[in-house]
Amino acid sequence: MPTPPDSESAFPPAPINRISQEIDETQGQIIAQMMGGLAIGHLTVYLSHAQTEAKSPQPDTTNLRDNPYRGLLAFREIDGDRFFGRETQIEQLWEKFCHLHEHQSTVRVLPIYGPSGSGKSSLARAGLIPALGKKPLPGRDHARLAVLVPGTHPLEALATVLARIVKNDSTPVEKAQEFERVLATKSDAGNYEGLRRIADVLPDIEFSPLIILVDQFEEVYTYAFSLEKTEREAFIAERDAFIENLLCAAAEPTKRVSVILTLRSDFLGDTQQHPRLNKLFSTQGFLVPIMQPEELEIAIAKPAEQAGNKLDKAIVKLLVEQTQGREGALPLLQFALTRIWEGLQNGVDPATTLHNIGGVGGALAGEAQHLYQSLSADDQAIARCIFLALVQLNEDSGDTRRRAAVSELIASDGDEIRVRSIINLFAEPRVRFLVRFSDKQYGEMIEMIEVAHEALIRNWKQLRDWLKECREALRKKRKIEDAAEEWKHHKKSKDYLLQGRSLRDAREFMQAHNSEISLSGLAKEFVKASRRKQLHGFLKIAIIPFMGTLIPIHFFLLILAQTTIYREDAKCQQNLEMSILVWYLVLTGQKDHLEEANFCNDNLSGLNLSGATLFRSNFRLSQLENTNFQKAFLVKANFQGANLRDADFSEASLQEADFKESILYGTDIRTAQKITDNQLESSLLCKTKIPAQSRLNPDRDCKKLGL
Repeated sequence: MPTPPDSESAFPPAPINRISQEIDETQGQIIAQMMGGLAIGHLTVYLSHAQTEAKSPQPDTTNLRDNPYRGLLAFREIDGDRFFGRETQIEQLWEKFCHLHEHQSTVRVLPIYGPSGSGKSSLARAGLIPALGKKPLPGRDHARLAVLVPGTHPLEALATVLARIVKNDSTPVEKAQEFERVLATKSDAGNYEGLRRIADVLPDIEFSPLIILVDQFEEVYTYAFSLEKTEREAFIAERDAFIENLLCAAAEPTKRVSVILTLRSDFLGDTQQHPRLNKLFSTQGFLVPIMQPEELEIAIAKPAEQAGNKLDKAIVKLLVEQTQGREGALPLLQFALTRIWEGLQNGVDPATTLHNIGGVGGALAGEAQHLYQSLSADDQAIARCIFLALVQLNEDSGDTRRRAAVSELIASDGDEIRVRSIINLFAEPRVRFLVRFSDKQYGEMIEMIEVAHEALIRNWKQLRDWLKECREALRKKRKIEDAAEEWKHHKKSKDYLLQGRSLRDAREFMQAHNSEISLSGLAKEFVKASRRKQLHGFLKIAIIPFMGTLIPIHFFLLILAQTTIYREDAKCQQNLEMSILVWYLVLTGQKDHLEEANFCNDNLSGLNLSGATLFRSNFRLSQLENTNFQKAFLVKANFQGANLRDADFSEASLQEADFKESILYGTDIRTAQKITDNQLESSLLCKTKIPAQSRLNPDRDCKKLGL
């Protein structure tokens, strides 16, 4: 049982760093960089993850300053000097937040909620937070702000940002793990008091209280939807501990901790799962109102004026008209303004740019579709997989964005360069449809990616069509990948491998969706390890018919075969034992369990593999004369350089099988399924029995073969 840090001896106070401060005299805002965060006036800000944001290239011919608009990205704490139009709401929020600190009995939680695209995050982070930096809480000269998004592990996110405050370190792994244990442990009274105890021993906590801003709070509900029972129960337990830690610390009479939440209003009903929290939304929540025309005018015109170019009143009026009454319009407006500013940098007047991009409503979807259509067919397939992986499916409340590790998007090592190239294209400063950042998961820093704003999900028809087509398949994919992450989290323990129906479903998914909705590399490894465990179980069962003196020999051969066919052999060396061992597996009824087997450079001529499951199996350089592959499942199998003379592929599944430089003398592929002429382009054909629809010459390469 971990010991809660209930005294200063739990972790030594970190000295307060000296930070170089840069004073913006125009705004009266102090901004300074430091090891674990940044300072804004009287407020020191620490983030749960570091967002990577490239700077837009500046044309040499322009006298304009950097683009003052944010596109799809929310305004951040450091953007307060260019965040306009919400002055009334900022003042209301500041007064409301200060009011929560007037009485010891008040639970200091300020919920900010509104529809997607209403500007909740920007109002909190670029509005209220800089206001608190300029005008601190009454009686306090300074405060610390911890900003986080819950993600799939909200306690870990909270522990990480708290550890950064203590250690002034961007990757405080050990301290974060210690804090996570404290946050997950109930007190003797049965309460989650970990956050309160950690805050109590922060340096100068009496004079510099802790404010926790949980952005996109709806994630504590959305991630539970896609999980299976066991994983969902674990997530709900962590979520409940996270919420109870926040409420317990915010209710403490010492006023050392207060909480700000931003929530999509369509998730208000989900807060009923936590009655105390639901009551706070009802009694002291703040509904973000739509921006009035005069506020929109300020939000449009003021940043441009401040950055060196005053927009014409006519274009401002036109932008206001196109924005008013449009659901979730603010990110669309910001995206259009970003493109208008880029046009100005290149000498194009705003009205022309606005017309060219299709107005406020058409700019976002049009640009996304243009980028997608600029890709090759293969890269379009990868882009499709990337965007589908970045959507969290929700039936009742609308789909939301989902953060994913970049490694999750890479189906195989050969895809990594192309995947990263496509991510770079959609994340470049001109569009910023995707956002990259680093985050801590399971104690290590992970490269992450997410859609910049849910407006892209709502407004890009191509993406909506993909989601409609693949909804159920995506659910199955997430189920397998979540289980794989759990397996990784438990050091790839055999106890967390798939079995029974779950394994069968995973195998069927891989076979049915091997290209369009491919599993991550980790998930494929996970399913493969699960199959190996299953095969090992089958081998044990197979011993029963061989009772008596044959048991040791039979057991030895089966285990040896299992080990050999899944060997890692980058050099593709010939294995003289393989033919005997594979024959033995076939005789003992193991043909259904040969997926991803390695038969590279082996002699399997004459073997009966009819009906075998050989998905992704490697037959490169193998001798396969007269081998029977009738009705075998050979999707993505590798036959490069193999000798397939007189082999029979009748009714075999050959989608994406690789036949480069293979010898197909007399080979029967007439009724093979899903084989194309492109697959046979570099094969050696002679007397080949090809499909009727093929345009290839079945005797094309007889001379090359000396026949």
